[in-house]
Amino acid sequence: MDILLLILTVPFAFGVFMFLMPLHFKFLQKLHIVLSVIVSVILLNAVGKVVHGEELSMFHNYIFLDSLGAIFLSLIAITGLLVNIYATTYMKWELEDGHVNLKEVKNYFALSFIFTWTMSLSVLCNNIAFMWAAIEATTLASVFLVAIKKDKKSTESGYKYIVLCSIGLAFALYATILLFSAANGKFDGEAMLYTNLIANAESIDGMALKLVFVFALIGFGTKAGLAPTHTWLPDVHAEGPAPTSALLSGVLLKCAMLGLVRYYAIVANGVGFDFVQDVMIVSGTLTLFISAFFLIRQHNVKRMFAYHSVAHMGVIAFGLGVGGAIGLFAALFHCAAHSFTKALAFCSTGNIARIYGTKDMTKMGSMIRIAPITAVLFGIAICSLVGVPGFAIFVSEFLIFKAAAIGGQYLLMGIFAVALAIIFIADFSHFFLASFGKVEGEVVHNSEMKLSENLPLIALAILIVAFGIWQFDSFTLLLDESVKSIMKK
Repeated sequence: MDILLLILTVPFAFGVFMFLMPLHFKFLQKLHIVLSVIVSVILLNAVGKVVHGEELSMFHNYIFLDSLGAIFLSLIAITGLLVNIYATTYMKWELEDGHVNLKEVKNYFALSFIFTWTMSLSVLCNNIAFMWAAIEATTLASVFLVAIKKDKKSTESGYKYIVLCSIGLAFALYATILLFSAANGKFDGEAMLYTNLIANAESIDGMALKLVFVFALIGFGTKAGLAPTHTWLPDVHAEGPAPTSALLSGVLLKCAMLGLVRYYAIVANGVGFDFVQDVMIVSGTLTLFISAFFLIRQHNVKRMFAYHSVAHMGVIAFGLGVGGAIGLFAALFHCAAHSFTKALAFCSTGNIARIYGTKDMTKMGSMIRIAPITAVLFGIAICSLVGVPGFAIFVSEFLIFKAAAIGGQYLLMGIFAVALAIIFIADFSHFFLASFGKVEGEVVHNSEMKLSENLPLIALAILIVAFGIWQFDSFTLLLDESVKSIMKK
């Protein structure tokens, strides 16, 4: 059977299958892990075929997997698997504390497969209308993962999420319609296919392409968390379960960013890179400084990491704005580095809330003594987020500085450095308060998690360090080929 057909059917089938399972937690827990492993193996198998030079497409090229899509499919496979494994432990805690019932746990596991299916579909769509529909579907699939507890705050945050993202993606729909209208009849072949659009971008009206990109930035930027349309994101992360936040920040935001990158490539090859780079620099700078301002004021650990999601989407936008082969490479690498880092960050908040019974960092303290493994994992996430050398995010941020220096963009280097410095100061002040300060709140669970419960987090930490100090040839090949596919001119 075609590997792409497996990707299009297996996660959805597993989701339906999970809905039909009996209400027995240990059985559901083991089944969820086994099925998650199967899905990830299928996704990584497809990525491996692309690495070895195979061209994967079906349904008259409406569905395809190129090197750019393979990067994001690998994130769905790796980050998604580790978060889903951790989710079984997290849901056990929620069940024990009476926050959810067994039926809600089963629904959560089932919906996570539907969510994976919609994200995978958004990566595989060559047809830009189908891609838009798939990204919209990720909203519908994930909103119930946010509001799983059905209390007032989580329901409100879920409602805000679906309303704002749907309104935002309406602009992406305008971009899709306008692009098709401008391209239809301008060249031989289907004007809805990304591969045809980027190959024939020069034949499309330049003013129309510029307007298309503005609409695409507003639309996909809303879903990705770029300022000023980022406002849904802090509420959703603050109220949703820790694994949901990890999936949204670590994987979903990247799917929206992939949609934006595809429009970036089409427009850049049609009107030149100067326009799209200028727009992305403005967007990236605005996003970085707005998020940095709010980071300073945050004491809720999940809201702090939520604003980090905004900040690092700003870093990706800034990398696309700096441009050039190195800038594009850095932006795409940052997607992977941020995926692993934010998955670890949000999963660690699940441990922290379990230990302290609160998300307020002013009421925490002595984490290094109470839960040393969690403190180290929390510290690794923080160190990567602020760009400490030896951790994954440092690599992409250094490459952005390098790209700006090579291009003589010294003002941009200064702006970028100031934003990162503010984020660095804000983060470490919060980290030291929680890890080494005095305990102010009531400690609910004053011991470390079991090693088996921390294994998915340890695996994410290893990935963060590995990507910070080692060059993985297969992943680098995907990045290089993706940059070449974008810079056709």
